Amino acid sequence: MNTAFLLMAQFNKAVVPLDLICQEYFGLLPSTAKHQAKAGSLPVPAYRATQSNKAPWLVNLSDLGKYLDDCRDKAKKDHIHSPKSA
Repeated sequence: MNTAFLLMAQFNKAVVPLDLICQEYFGLLPSTAKHQAKAGSLPVPAYRATQSNKAPWLVNLSDLGKYLDDCRDKAKKDHIHSPKSA
């Protein structure tokens, strides 16, 4: 399964407001996520569709899906290479 497609099915669109995903996927409050979006320090690209500072920050679910897949791959590698506890 492709994570991006699953996300698109969940949200019924390809692009979502950052406010909808920031807590669940990044563990950030919306205000913190907006500051990080402005600074370009989120783990995925975020953008505004218009030049207005009042426009919502948006995230493409393809980017979020790739980020989640990369996190999972890293966790899987770390798990495989970690000492097994008895």
